[in-house]
Amino acid sequence: MRRHHNFKTILLVALMWGTMLTLTASSLKSSVTTSFPRSPAFLPHLRRVGIDYPLLIQTPVPVNRRSLYHDITLRPSQSFILQRLSSRRFVLRPRGFWPSSTVMHFSLATPEGISKTLLNTDAGKVLKVNLSTQSLAAYTDGHLVRLMPISSGTAPRWTTPKGVFYIYRRVLDDHMQGGIPGTQDHWNVKHVPYAQYIYGAVAIHGAWWNHHFGIPRSHGCIQLSTKLHNPDPATVRDNAKWVWNFTDIGTPVIISGQTPQDSAAVLPYPVE
Repeated sequence: MRRHHNFKTILLVALMWGTMLTLTASSLKSSVTTSFPRSPAFLPHLRRVGIDYPLLIQTPVPVNRRSLYHDITLRPSQSFILQRLSSRRFVLRPRGFWPSSTVMHFSLATPEGISKTLLNTDAGKVLKVNLSTQSLAAYTDGHLVRLMPISSGTAPRWTTPKGVFYIYRRVLDDHMQGGIPGTQDHWNVKHVPYAQYIYGAVAIHGAWWNHHFGIPRSHGCIQLSTKLHNPDPATVRDNAKWVWNFTDIGTPVIISGQTPQDSAAVLPYPVE
């Protein structure tokens, strides 16, 4: 009887361990499947975006970028670039820009499954910054809508980068700080209005402390006039607010020209 009792005990313990192992395996499986989708998927995004908006793709297992490229279909058909961020995450960007005022349909089909998404692009909005003239021009479908004076980064240390960027983050009321504390290159500014980031910490934003636009005065950002927090709002145009309302996530920002070396010389304001 005692041996029979021990057998029952052993059997009961074995069943308990089996249950625990099953639960543990289920828990592990759950944690893995929640980290990555069960099939390739486009990650969530804004429905209405600019014409330079990138899409993120996540796969359940590591995949080859070249093979994934052939599994993607766009309608209307457009040329695109697929870049690897990690073995399971990729970014899909237009080769150039998405067509304006268009509903873009994306589908991704692999042996693991299929994923679809769509987005609406804006009316071909583009911002062009000219460092030589210290101006920002806003275009819609190739037509100039507004021209505004700016203050870009000062040469040579804080020169605003040149190239084609897109707005990837927007903060209505930001707190900006950086540089080396205790030096003239340190900044710590609260309530920076209408900040729109285009490259790292470089943003287009309102600068209520700046009263001399048309010359380089920033640490790399593109400053615009603003009424918010301005001690004399009646004397300035709210260009920063206008640009904020004009743009979207994914709006291209094209920066060209040459930063003036003599920042003390006030350049003429562009006609607004």
